[in-house]
Amino acid sequence: MRKPAALAATALLVATIVGTASPAHAYPTDCTTGRDGTKTVWVHCAGGTGQYAVSIYVIHPNPTVGSWPEYGPCVYPGQRSEYTPYHNIPFLGPGIAYC
Repeated sequence: MRKPAALAATALLVATIVGTASPAHAYPTDCTTGRDGTKTVWVHCAGGTGQYAVSIYVIHPNPTVGSWPEYGPCVYPGQRSEYTPYHNIPFLGPGIAYC
């Protein structure tokens, strides 16, 4: 009778340890950002792992409307994420967002 209880306790302990382990974080490296013209922004990372996207921070001229981030598509190292806002609202960026 003790053997099943010990096995159940061991299984519960293993499930708890595995369930609480944090995943390894992977990040791209050697990243470059830029603008093509006045609106299109991009980011390119040459190495590392994981996905990334170009980001901007839109600042609406009317403070009651507020500000918000916008993102390009998520890509893997070696690829270029590009984004062209559909609006003419001023923005800061480009930046890098990890997907």
